[in-house]
This record gives sequence, C-alpha cells and structure tokens, in this order.
Amino acid sequence: MPRRKNFGGIQKNKIKEVTKVAGASQRLVALMLDVNYTTVSSWNSNTTQPSEENLDQIGELLQRDNRDLLEPQGRVDTGLAKALESELKRLHKEENIPYEIEKFDEKKGMNVKVNNPDLVKKLREFADNRKNKGG
Repeated sequence: MPRRKNFGGIQKNKIKEVTKVAGASQRLVALMLDVNYTTVSSWNSNTTQPSEENLDQIGELLQRDNRDLLEPQGRVDTGLAKALESELKRLHKEENIPYEIEKFDEKKGMNVKVNNPDLVKKLREFADNRKNKGG
C-alpha cells in the first residue's frame, strides 16, 4: 500500500512519542513490521503516514490502542452533516434532482449509474457557504 504524504505539515501521528514511552526503538518497529528503517523515520517525522495495516501492527507491537497513536484533529461539531442531509433531501424532493445519473462507461461498453455531479456540486457549494458564514 502506498504511503500517504503529509502535505499540510500538521502532525498526524504520535508514533515517535508512543514508541519512546513504550521503551522501543525505531529500529525495532522497522524490523517487527518488516519495513525499511527510513519508512519508520518518515512516520516519526510525519512526512508520511502509515497505512491502516501498519498502524494496527504498531499498536499491536506497542500494546496501545490505535487511537493513542494518532493526534486528535480538534474538529468541532457545527451541525454540518445534519444541515447537508436536510439540503440533500430538499434538493432531491423539491428540485427533483436525482441522486444518480446514467453515464456511458467506455471500459464496460454500457451505461452505468454514477453520483449526479450537479447534486454533488450543489452540496459542496452549500457546505462552503455554510462554513464561510461561520456555522
């Protein structure tokens, strides 16, 4: 599985700290997970993030819950999901915008159902407007 790059520069995991507290080394983590030492180093510096499978193996090795290996993101519930769900129902029922449309798939050589791009666009605009208004 490819490594996920951390472009934001925000610390995403606490693997380095948890490893140190557990009394383990970077080298031990690399050997036990059978990954390159530099891979563990990049996880520790948060330049890349481990796959879910590797995160689970680190948790097993250090005997810690996977949540202990991750930094909280500090998200606050503003009710966005509920507001989007209401808007989705409104758009579908009142404006008769279907959830899916049919589109020709060249690989399959037939029409397939896909998410309605107009509906997706309207929902994203609704979410952006709501965020910009501070709620």
